[in-house]
Amino acid sequence: MQRVGVIGLGKMGLPIAMNLMERGFDVVGFRRHGSPELTAAGGLVVDSAAAVAERSDVLLSILPDAAALEDVVCGPAGTLTALRSGTIHIEMSTIDVTRKTAVRDAVRTRGGDLLDCPISGSPGMVAPRKATTFASGDPAAIEAVRPVLEAISGPCVCTGAFGTGAAMKYISSMLVAVHTVAAAEAIALARSSGLDLELVQNTLDNSIAASAILRQRGPVMRARDWSPAPGPIETLHAILEQVEECLAGAGLSTPVFASAKSVFDGALADGWGQLDIAAVHDRIATDTTATVHRSGRAS
Repeated sequence: MQRVGVIGLGKMGLPIAMNLMERGFDVVGFRRHGSPELTAAGGLVVDSAAAVAERSDVLLSILPDAAALEDVVCGPAGTLTALRSGTIHIEMSTIDVTRKTAVRDAVRTRGGDLLDCPISGSPGMVAPRKATTFASGDPAAIEAVRPVLEAISGPCVCTGAFGTGAAMKYISSMLVAVHTVAAAEAIALARSSGLDLELVQNTLDNSIAASAILRQRGPVMRARDWSPAPGPIETLHAILEQVEECLAGAGLSTPVFASAKSVFDGALADGWGQLDIAAVHDRIATDTTATVHRSGRAS
Protein backbone atom coordinates (compact mmCIF):
# COMPACT_ATOMS: atom_id res chain seq x y z
CA MET A 1 0.00 0.00 0.00
CA GLN A 2 2.28 2.71 -1.27
CA ARG A 3 0.19 5.12 -3.31
CA VAL A 4 -2.89 6.95 -2.04
CA GLY A 5 -5.19 8.78 -4.42
CA VAL A 6 -6.63 11.97 -2.91
CA ILE A 7 -9.67 13.47 -4.60
CA GLY A 8 -10.46 16.97 -3.39
CA LEU A 9 -7.36 19.02 -2.62
CA GLY A 10 -9.00 21.96 -0.91
CA LYS A 11 -8.55 23.36 2.58
CA MET A 12 -8.84 19.92 4.18
CA GLY A 13 -7.70 17.63 1.39
CA LEU A 14 -4.39 19.35 0.70
CA PRO A 15 -3.01 19.14 4.27
CA ILE A 16 -4.24 15.53 4.42
CA ALA A 17 -2.24 14.79 1.27
CA MET A 18 0.80 16.52 2.73
CA ASN A 19 0.53 14.48 5.94
CA LEU A 20 0.34 11.26 3.92
CA MET A 21 3.51 12.16 2.03
CA GLU A 22 5.23 13.07 5.29
CA ARG A 23 4.47 9.53 6.52
CA GLY A 24 6.02 7.96 3.43
CA PHE A 25 3.06 7.48 1.09
CA ASP A 26 3.15 8.48 -2.54
CA VAL A 27 0.16 10.67 -3.38
CA VAL A 28 -1.65 11.16 -6.66
CA GLY A 29 -4.33 13.82 -6.53
CA PHE A 30 -7.15 15.40 -8.46
CA ARG A 31 -8.84 18.77 -8.11
CA ARG A 32 -10.90 20.42 -10.81
CA HIS A 33 -8.72 23.54 -10.72
CA GLY A 34 -5.43 21.73 -10.22
CA SER A 35 -3.10 21.87 -7.25
CA PRO A 36 0.30 23.49 -7.81
CA GLU A 37 0.92 23.12 -4.05
CA LEU A 38 0.77 19.32 -4.25
CA THR A 39 2.96 19.28 -7.33
CA ALA A 40 5.53 21.49 -5.63
CA ALA A 41 5.55 19.14 -2.64
CA GLY A 42 6.34 16.13 -4.84
CA GLY A 43 2.86 14.73 -5.40
CA LEU A 44 1.43 13.77 -8.78
CA VAL A 45 -1.62 15.73 -9.97
CA VAL A 46 -3.78 14.17 -12.70
CA ASP A 47 -6.73 15.44 -14.70
CA SER A 48 -9.59 13.19 -13.58
CA ALA A 49 -10.84 11.00 -10.77
CA ALA A 50 -10.56 8.02 -13.11
CA ALA A 51 -6.85 8.75 -13.57
CA VAL A 52 -6.47 8.75 -9.78
CA ALA A 53 -8.14 5.33 -9.54
CA GLU A 54 -5.88 3.93 -12.26
CA ARG A 55 -2.75 4.85 -10.31
CA SER A 56 -3.76 4.28 -6.67
CA ASP A 57 -3.75 1.43 -4.18
CA VAL A 58 -6.16 3.27 -1.86
CA LEU A 59 -8.57 6.10 -2.64
CA LEU A 60 -9.48 9.00 -0.37
CA SER A 61 -11.96 11.79 -1.02
CA ILE A 62 -13.05 14.87 0.87
CA LEU A 63 -15.58 16.94 -1.06
CA PRO A 64 -18.07 19.77 -0.47
CA ASP A 65 -21.32 17.91 -1.08
CA ALA A 66 -23.00 14.66 -2.14
CA ALA A 67 -23.32 15.74 -5.77
CA ALA A 68 -19.55 16.17 -6.01
CA LEU A 69 -18.98 12.69 -4.55
CA GLU A 70 -21.47 11.12 -6.95
CA ASP A 71 -19.74 12.81 -9.87
CA VAL A 72 -16.18 11.82 -8.98
CA VAL A 73 -17.21 8.20 -8.35
CA CYS A 74 -20.11 7.50 -10.72
CA GLY A 75 -19.63 10.21 -13.36
CA PRO A 76 -18.24 9.70 -16.89
CA ALA A 77 -14.68 10.32 -15.67
CA GLY A 78 -15.28 8.88 -12.22
CA THR A 79 -13.34 6.32 -10.27
CA LEU A 80 -15.71 3.46 -11.19
CA THR A 81 -14.53 3.62 -14.79
CA ALA A 82 -11.04 2.55 -13.70
CA LEU A 83 -11.50 1.02 -10.25
CA ARG A 84 -9.29 -1.97 -9.43
CA SER A 85 -11.03 -4.88 -7.74
CA GLY A 86 -10.33 -4.81 -4.01
CA THR A 87 -9.67 -1.07 -3.85
CA ILE A 88 -10.85 0.59 -0.65
CA HIS A 89 -12.14 4.16 -0.84
CA ILE A 90 -11.86 6.27 2.33
CA GLU A 91 -14.69 8.82 2.03
CA MET A 92 -14.21 11.76 4.41
CA SER A 93 -16.89 14.24 3.33
CA THR A 94 -19.64 15.24 5.75
CA ILE A 95 -22.70 14.50 3.62
CA ASP A 96 -26.05 12.73 3.81
CA VAL A 97 -25.45 9.09 4.77
CA THR A 98 -28.21 7.78 2.48
CA ARG A 99 -26.50 9.22 -0.59
CA LYS A 100 -23.08 8.10 0.61
CA THR A 101 -24.47 4.59 1.11
CA ALA A 102 -25.71 4.55 -2.49
CA VAL A 103 -22.19 5.44 -3.68
CA ARG A 104 -20.73 2.70 -1.48
CA ASP A 105 -23.10 0.17 -3.02
CA ALA A 106 -22.04 1.26 -6.51
CA VAL A 107 -18.38 0.80 -5.55
CA ARG A 108 -19.13 -2.68 -4.21
CA THR A 109 -20.64 -3.73 -7.53
CA ARG A 110 -17.18 -3.12 -9.04
CA GLY A 111 -15.38 -5.21 -6.42
CA GLY A 112 -14.26 -2.38 -4.16
CA ASP A 113 -15.53 -0.94 -0.89
CA LEU A 114 -16.14 2.54 0.50
CA LEU A 115 -15.80 3.63 4.14
CA ASP A 116 -17.59 6.51 5.85
CA CYS A 117 -14.78 8.43 7.58
CA PRO A 118 -15.59 12.10 8.25
CA ILE A 119 -12.91 14.19 9.90
CA SER A 120 -13.56 16.44 12.89
CA GLY A 121 -11.53 19.62 13.13
CA SER A 122 -10.86 22.85 11.29
CA PRO A 123 -8.41 23.01 8.35
CA GLY A 124 -5.81 24.54 10.67
CA MET A 125 -5.95 21.46 12.88
CA VAL A 126 -5.20 18.94 10.10
CA ALA A 127 -1.57 19.73 9.33
CA PRO A 128 -0.40 19.63 12.99
CA ARG A 129 -2.32 16.33 13.41
CA LYS A 130 -4.90 17.66 15.86
CA ALA A 131 -8.00 16.54 13.95
CA THR A 132 -9.87 13.28 14.57
CA THR A 133 -11.07 10.79 11.95
CA PHE A 134 -14.26 8.82 12.62
CA ALA A 135 -13.95 5.58 10.66
CA SER A 136 -17.04 3.47 10.00
CA GLY A 137 -17.82 0.57 7.71
CA ASP A 138 -16.60 -2.97 7.17
CA PRO A 139 -14.10 -3.79 9.97
CA ALA A 140 -11.82 -5.77 7.66
CA ALA A 141 -11.67 -2.87 5.20
CA ILE A 142 -10.85 -0.45 8.01
CA GLU A 143 -8.01 -2.68 9.19
CA ALA A 144 -6.67 -2.99 5.64
CA VAL A 145 -6.25 0.78 5.34
CA ARG A 146 -5.43 1.54 8.96
CA PRO A 147 -1.89 2.81 8.11
CA VAL A 148 -3.50 5.40 5.82
CA LEU A 149 -6.15 6.36 8.37
CA GLU A 150 -3.49 6.84 11.04
CA ALA A 151 -1.38 9.01 8.72
CA ILE A 152 -4.20 11.41 7.80
CA SER A 153 -4.07 13.72 10.81
CA GLY A 154 -4.62 12.93 14.48
CA PRO A 155 -6.40 10.02 16.16
CA CYS A 156 -8.52 7.60 14.15
CA VAL A 157 -11.55 6.29 16.06
CA CYS A 158 -13.48 3.29 14.71
CA THR A 159 -17.14 4.03 15.45
CA GLY A 160 -18.86 0.91 14.10
CA ALA A 161 -21.18 0.18 11.20
CA PHE A 162 -21.22 2.33 8.06
CA GLY A 163 -22.76 5.72 8.83
CA THR A 164 -21.83 5.85 12.51
CA GLY A 165 -18.84 7.98 11.53
CA ALA A 166 -21.27 10.60 10.22
CA ALA A 167 -23.28 10.33 13.45
CA MET A 168 -20.15 11.04 15.49
CA LYS A 169 -19.36 14.02 13.27
CA TYR A 170 -22.88 15.35 13.83
CA ILE A 171 -22.49 15.00 17.60
CA SER A 172 -19.14 16.79 17.46
CA SER A 173 -20.58 19.61 15.35
CA MET A 174 -23.56 19.99 17.70
CA LEU A 175 -21.19 20.55 20.59
CA VAL A 176 -19.02 22.96 18.60
CA ALA A 177 -22.08 25.09 17.81
CA VAL A 178 -23.41 25.05 21.38
CA HIS A 179 -20.02 25.66 22.98
CA THR A 180 -19.24 28.51 20.57
CA VAL A 181 -22.46 30.34 21.40
CA ALA A 182 -21.96 29.69 25.12
CA ALA A 183 -18.40 31.06 24.94
CA ALA A 184 -19.64 34.10 23.00
CA GLU A 185 -22.25 34.79 25.67
CA ALA A 186 -19.64 34.49 28.41
CA ILE A 187 -17.18 36.83 26.69
CA ALA A 188 -19.96 39.31 25.92
CA LEU A 189 -21.04 39.37 29.58
CA ALA A 190 -17.43 39.79 30.71
CA ARG A 191 -16.98 42.68 28.28
CA SER A 192 -20.18 44.46 29.35
CA SER A 193 -19.21 43.96 33.03
CA GLY A 194 -15.94 45.79 32.49
CA LEU A 195 -13.79 42.81 33.40
CA ASP A 196 -10.24 42.35 32.15
CA LEU A 197 -10.88 39.89 29.30
CA GLU A 198 -7.44 38.32 29.48
CA LEU A 199 -7.95 37.73 33.20
CA VAL A 200 -11.33 36.12 32.43
CA GLN A 201 -9.78 33.86 29.80
CA ASN A 202 -6.90 32.72 32.00
CA THR A 203 -9.18 32.10 34.95
CA LEU A 204 -11.77 30.10 33.02
CA ASP A 205 -9.16 28.08 31.14
CA ASN A 206 -8.02 26.67 34.48
CA SER A 207 -11.46 26.10 35.96
CA ILE A 208 -14.35 23.66 35.75
CA ALA A 209 -15.90 26.02 33.17
CA ALA A 210 -13.06 25.45 30.68
CA SER A 211 -13.77 24.18 27.17
CA ALA A 212 -11.67 23.62 24.06
CA ILE A 213 -13.83 26.11 22.15
CA LEU A 214 -13.39 28.80 24.81
CA ARG A 215 -9.65 28.15 24.80
CA GLN A 216 -9.41 28.39 20.99
CA ARG A 217 -12.02 31.02 20.20
CA GLY A 218 -11.99 33.12 23.38
CA PRO A 219 -8.90 35.10 22.28
CA VAL A 220 -10.49 35.67 18.86
CA MET A 221 -13.65 36.96 20.51
CA ARG A 222 -11.60 39.26 22.73
CA ALA A 223 -9.80 40.72 19.70
CA ARG A 224 -13.00 40.69 17.60
CA ASP A 225 -11.03 39.92 14.44
CA TRP A 226 -12.92 37.27 12.47
CA SER A 227 -10.84 36.87 9.33
CA PRO A 228 -9.01 34.93 7.99
CA ALA A 229 -11.39 32.29 9.31
CA PRO A 230 -9.95 28.97 10.47
CA GLY A 231 -13.56 27.76 10.72
CA PRO A 232 -16.02 29.73 8.56
CA ILE A 233 -19.63 30.05 9.68
CA GLU A 234 -20.90 28.75 6.33
CA THR A 235 -18.90 25.53 6.66
CA LEU A 236 -20.25 24.73 10.11
CA HIS A 237 -23.76 25.83 9.15
CA ALA A 238 -23.91 23.34 6.28
CA ILE A 239 -23.22 20.55 8.76
CA LEU A 240 -25.72 21.94 11.27
CA GLU A 241 -28.40 21.69 8.59
CA GLN A 242 -27.64 17.97 8.30
CA VAL A 243 -27.66 17.63 12.08
CA GLU A 244 -31.09 19.25 12.21
CA GLU A 245 -32.45 16.76 9.67
CA CYS A 246 -30.91 13.86 11.60
CA LEU A 247 -32.47 15.07 14.85
CA ALA A 248 -35.88 15.45 13.22
CA GLY A 249 -35.68 11.88 11.97
CA ALA A 250 -34.72 10.66 15.44
CA GLY A 251 -37.60 12.50 17.08
CA LEU A 252 -35.36 14.09 19.70
CA SER A 253 -36.01 17.35 21.53
CA THR A 254 -32.84 19.47 21.52
CA PRO A 255 -33.70 23.00 22.68
CA VAL A 256 -30.10 24.00 23.40
CA PHE A 257 -28.94 22.97 19.92
CA ALA A 258 -31.97 24.68 18.33
CA SER A 259 -31.13 27.92 20.11
CA ALA A 260 -27.47 27.77 19.07
CA LYS A 261 -28.34 26.97 15.47
CA SER A 262 -30.69 29.96 15.30
CA VAL A 263 -27.71 32.19 16.07
CA PHE A 264 -25.76 30.70 13.15
CA ASP A 265 -28.87 30.92 10.93
CA GLY A 266 -29.02 34.64 11.56
CA ALA A 267 -25.30 35.12 10.97
CA LEU A 268 -25.48 33.32 7.63
CA ALA A 269 -28.60 35.24 6.57
CA ASP A 270 -26.78 38.51 7.27
CA GLY A 271 -23.86 37.57 5.02
CA TRP A 272 -21.37 36.53 7.69
CA GLY A 273 -20.71 33.12 6.11
CA GLN A 274 -17.02 33.77 5.39
CA LEU A 275 -16.30 34.97 8.93
CA ASP A 276 -15.01 32.67 11.64
CA ILE A 277 -17.56 30.99 13.91
CA ALA A 278 -16.28 33.17 16.77
CA ALA A 279 -18.01 36.13 15.08
CA VAL A 280 -21.29 35.02 16.67
CA HIS A 281 -19.99 37.02 19.63
CA ASP A 282 -21.29 40.08 17.81
CA ARG A 283 -24.72 38.50 17.39
CA ILE A 284 -24.91 38.50 21.18
CA ALA A 285 -23.00 41.62 22.25
CA THR A 286 -25.74 43.87 20.91
CA ASP A 287 -24.85 46.63 23.34
CA THR A 288 -21.50 47.21 21.66
CA THR A 289 -21.07 50.19 19.38
CA ALA A 290 -18.84 48.19 17.05
CA THR A 291 -20.08 46.60 13.84
CA VAL A 292 -18.81 43.61 11.93
CA HIS A 293 -17.56 44.31 8.42
CA ARG A 294 -17.41 41.69 5.69
CA SER A 295 -13.62 41.93 5.88
CA GLY A 296 -13.92 40.37 9.30
CA ARG A 297 -12.50 43.22 11.30
CA ALA A 298 -14.72 44.83 13.93
CA SER A 299 -14.56 48.59 14.30
